Amino acid sequence: MSSSYDYLFKVVVLGEGAVGKTAIVTRFSHGFFRTDYKTTIGSQFAVKNIDVLGADQVNQVVKLQIWDVAGQSRFQILRPMYYRGSNGGLLVYDVSRRRTFMLLQEWLDELHRAIQKEIPLVLVANKTDLPDRVVEPSEGREFADAHNMPYIESSAKTGEGVVDIFERLGTTLVRKRQSGPR
Repeated sequence: MSSSYDYLFKVVVLGEGAVGKTAIVTRFSHGFFRTDYKTTIGSQFAVKNIDVLGADQVNQVVKLQIWDVAGQSRFQILRPMYYRGSNGGLLVYDVSRRRTFMLLQEWLDELHRAIQKEIPLVLVANKTDLPDRVVEPSEGREFADAHNMPYIESSAKTGEGVVDIFERLGTTLVRKRQSGPR
């Protein structure tokens, strides 16, 4: 992979513990799924280049610095320092655990308090491979629409939707940068 790129963006991945943040990042950055994930302490970091179309329909190479932030409440005091400087992010919940969906607004509030601005986010409904879904797609779409963000379903286990998440965010970030400050 070439080390040259057109844009560099810091992306933060947030949501409750065990929603699959690390699994999504690992699937995207390394191409595999593990069943033996450990609790993330503080944050983990991954880097990957992707190709996206800019506003001018020209292919752009985007380097994503992906910060996978610990979801457990005991790490709440540490998280704001990982949020700083973020250009965009993923807000992740587990479709088989309603509580992870109900707490999404708290995650948004925490992010906004830390960085004091709006950044492009993608709402990710993860673990769609599980048979015991309790959060319906319509609920996720409604939350995403209310917060002006795209909604993407994924399964880090099967890989479904994972690349789409990062391509969608990367495209949004490039087009936002190309359109200049607002």
